[in-house]
Amino acid sequence: MDIIFQNPFRVLGLSVDATDREIVKQIDDLSIYTDMGKLIEYDSDNFFPVKPVRTPESIQEAKQRVDQPSSKLFYALFWFWENSNNTVDAMAFEELKNGNYEKAIEFWERETKESINSQNKSNYKNLSVAQLGLSVEDKKLQKNHFFNGLSFSGEFLSNGYFEEFSKEILGSRHSVDLLKITNQYIDECITMAKPHIGKRKSEYRITKKELLDNFQYFPDSLYDGIIQKLVGSNIHNIENEIEISKQKREDDVSTANKTGKKLYKNTEDDIKQLISILSKTNLKYQLIADELADELISCSIQYFNAFREDGEIDPGDDALALAVLAKKIAVGDKIKDRIKEGIPTLQEYVDDKSNRKRINPVRSEINFIYDKTRELQSESEIVEFPNIAKRFIQSCKPKLNTIKNELGKTDDEYLEISDIVASQAINLCAQLLTVSAKAMEDKFNLSEFAKGTFIRQIVSQVEPVFDMIGKLDMSKAKRKEYREICDVVNISPTGPRVPIAPISSSSSSSSSSSSSSNGGCYIATMVYGSYEAPEVIVLRKFRDKVLSQSLTGLLFIKAYYKFSPKVVEQTKNIKLLHSLFRSILDSIIKLLVGSK
Repeated sequence: MDIIFQNPFRVLGLSVDATDREIVKQIDDLSIYTDMGKLIEYDSDNFFPVKPVRTPESIQEAKQRVDQPSSKLFYALFWFWENSNNTVDAMAFEELKNGNYEKAIEFWERETKESINSQNKSNYKNLSVAQLGLSVEDKKLQKNHFFNGLSFSGEFLSNGYFEEFSKEILGSRHSVDLLKITNQYIDECITMAKPHIGKRKSEYRITKKELLDNFQYFPDSLYDGIIQKLVGSNIHNIENEIEISKQKREDDVSTANKTGKKLYKNTEDDIKQLISILSKTNLKYQLIADELADELISCSIQYFNAFREDGEIDPGDDALALAVLAKKIAVGDKIKDRIKEGIPTLQEYVDDKSNRKRINPVRSEINFIYDKTRELQSESEIVEFPNIAKRFIQSCKPKLNTIKNELGKTDDEYLEISDIVASQAINLCAQLLTVSAKAMEDKFNLSEFAKGTFIRQIVSQVEPVFDMIGKLDMSKAKRKEYREICDVVNISPTGPRVPIAPISSSSSSSSSSSSSSNGGCYIATMVYGSYEAPEVIVLRKFRDKVLSQSLTGLLFIKAYYKFSPKVVEQTKNIKLLHSLFRSILDSIIKLLVGSK
């Protein structure tokens, strides 16, 4: 508290509004007395329990501090304004002379219960000095005195009376930067508080948040600057660590996990300080917190992407840990959404760790198949698709056998990769069939026989591929899908059977017999009461010998067997609809029989 106890005005025994001539005369008198070894005292020596020290050196130092207008005004803020026209001030000073500090404060507090005005402005000013001067006792901070001193000085500086005060101290001919001096005053108050700032509240300790809260009475225009003074070092450290992290991450992504961990460790205390002082609603906190969270999630994502397919390094745990830390820090919705998107993927990857360990021995084979799958995307010669599909299956088959031998024939991972091979080969054939069907339909002058011949030629190209596909191991769902496609395109499937909805579409007499025995005309059977009813037999023959010979007919057959079981289930007890169906089918059968 030297700025008060050894205030130059107190050392010189002068009021803050002393003229230059009075200052010079007082210094001369004091110099004479000190040279003679005599002590001199003033009433202001008793204003605080700690007495001023007067030596030739301290007198000279006091003189230098009041020589310049800006310095003089700064020190005047930390000493009493002895306004001779204010009775309350006079009464309070009288009590101070006698060491009655609390009584003096009581006088001033009585006058400052009302808002600051031209009548009590000096009371506000003097009460702030008294409270600050009494705020430290035996090196312990008396919080009430200190915070009261801040609040009263803030009121004085915020309401336009500082300018009036400066003119009274310096005279109208001097012009100084009041904003700069106010900032110096704030700096000094923070310096007073620093030895007493701790992480935890106690009777004699204060937190930075408490300090910031008690600066609320200062001008609004200075509040951001006060925040910067209190937490600027924390923000600067976080920004610096973020830049270091970015550079390291860009230089070597393989250590991005360690870089992210170090970033969090080096900023953990700073971010805790910020949130304890500013809270999450403060814009400064939000900006720096989101910047830190963004860098942490960037370390997480880049490290994960670099090693997610690596068989030796497992990035899951570290990547997820960094993402969780980023989520903990993030404030803004944009960065929160980015983190929220990634965490489920990371969690799923971590949960699958034991499975990855199990398939690591065949990782290269799995990657080989994925690479071959990606290569298919660049193929554009549709007419070559059956041959491309054959080569694809042939190149993947040895790898599939290795995977099967390691994991087992029924292993889900093996069946999944085998399904991928089957799907890719089927897709190539399907593309050729689709393009060919469209080309055929565009040629309206072709007879039905010519169209059927054209389709059979195309089917004959893909049939060997489907034979190879059928010999692959597949999941039940993929095997069912494969057989349905085989039925649609009139190909006899290979491989084990699985129960599926029967579809008949064979063109040969032997396959027709097989299809008829396996296929069912659901609606017709419901209407005529028996699968072997003469009417049902007529409809089955039409299906096998006519509809199955064209792509349009095949598609109709597939659609019929997909939806007719549901129709039967929903209408089986509605006799009126049975009669309607029968009348429609009777008309169709009559036409079919009549056309023979």
